[in-house]
Amino acid sequence: MSKSHQVVTEIVEQEICCGCGICAGACPFHNLKMAWRDNGDLAPMLVGECSPGCRLCLKVCPFGTQAASEDRLARARFSDSDNCRHDEAVGFYLETFVGYSLSGGHRERGASGGMTTWLVEALLAKGLVDAVVCVGAGKSAERLFEYKIMADVESLRAAAGSRYYPVDMAEAVSLINGENQETRYAVVGLPCALKGLRLAMEAMPRLGRRIVYTLGLTCGHMTNRFYTEYLAGLSGVSPDQLASAQYRLKESTIRANNYKFRAVKKSGCSGAAIPFSKISNIWSDGYFQVNACNYCDDVFAEVADVVFMDAWLPQYSRDPRGHSMIVLRHPALLAIFGEGIRDETCHLESLPISKLVESQWGVIEKKRTLLGARLFAADLKGHHYPQKRFSPDADSYRRHRRKVERPYGIQQASKELWPKFGSRFPLAFRLYLLTLSLPIVLQRMSARALRLLKNPSLLRRYVRGA
Repeated sequence: MSKSHQVVTEIVEQEICCGCGICAGACPFHNLKMAWRDNGDLAPMLVGECSPGCRLCLKVCPFGTQAASEDRLARARFSDSDNCRHDEAVGFYLETFVGYSLSGGHRERGASGGMTTWLVEALLAKGLVDAVVCVGAGKSAERLFEYKIMADVESLRAAAGSRYYPVDMAEAVSLINGENQETRYAVVGLPCALKGLRLAMEAMPRLGRRIVYTLGLTCGHMTNRFYTEYLAGLSGVSPDQLASAQYRLKESTIRANNYKFRAVKKSGCSGAAIPFSKISNIWSDGYFQVNACNYCDDVFAEVADVVFMDAWLPQYSRDPRGHSMIVLRHPALLAIFGEGIRDETCHLESLPISKLVESQWGVIEKKRTLLGARLFAADLKGHHYPQKRFSPDADSYRRHRRKVERPYGIQQASKELWPKFGSRFPLAFRLYLLTLSLPIVLQRMSARALRLLKNPSLLRRYVRGA
């Protein structure tokens, strides 16, 4: 295979790699290794000679030009199911729920209502899978978190919660596809990783046979390793002393969406707990964002058998214990949820699809409404991007130029400047990025003021959430 036809030159060097690692795990010659890039991203690097004609790495890449769309993959998986419906934003679905786990301390440990942990435990208990592939603690400070294969309840409960940190499936995919005994797996992942996994399952029959269920998590965007280092500094822990991080602490808060971040030192001591309300701009303004996320339009993990998300609606976000919203696509899982309701191990209520979409409106606007504008901006800059279900939209770019260009500038500046001097001069770094984000802040404040003028009752919601 020529150098121009493999994932490093066509995806990584074009800045459209999401770091999922499916390519490295699928490579039959073990020529790809996941490693940190200078800008903080996790991506494959070439460590051997490729075989002529082999393009498997590109076939399984979710951002590859040869990759099938989410529409085609989801249709092949779900369209034949009885009573299956389709929503333009959500994709295929059988049922939608909102609720929480009533067992195992899932809700207390989990990021929202604990239903992801509830389901994987149920799959193991019922003998429907032999192991679960999900994110747990890493083996070293070089990888704070990583994908692991777990087959016991204790490990799964210890792994509960969200981690906004780069992880890859390379090792897991290689192990699942190995020449070992037939083992059935459930895999938990973000939309892009599960799309790559579904592509690999089509290309590699053994992988497709062994992965029984995929469990998706909604996603607005991903951040690289510098995001955690930066927040750790705010928590009082320097990057060289960072051993772990807690991203969704549910303590001393009256709202589910004002969870806290806390870094943990190698000594075992914890840093200060920082409310999300004090650092929300770091997330929403695009600090340290993976560039591939600018070209992703999959909010609801459309190829996953079931999808979990936070219930960001007023009636649920007021409860700091958290609620899970669920999109169910695989008919075999419907009976499992039904049993949980009858046995009172979980509390679930049906939820109109319109309410579920409403809860994620901000993410939908970013990943779908503004995608045409970002594609047009990429054309203007001469940037490469994958084939998408949307087309470049000049009119959208003119109307939303600031919403597109400002976050991109912050994304680029944060990833370039943090490794140079950010950890040594954090205050200067913070002030410079705040200057870049000021137009976004003003625009956000103006939009919020306009909403309050149109609907004064919203003022009570903001006061209660303070």
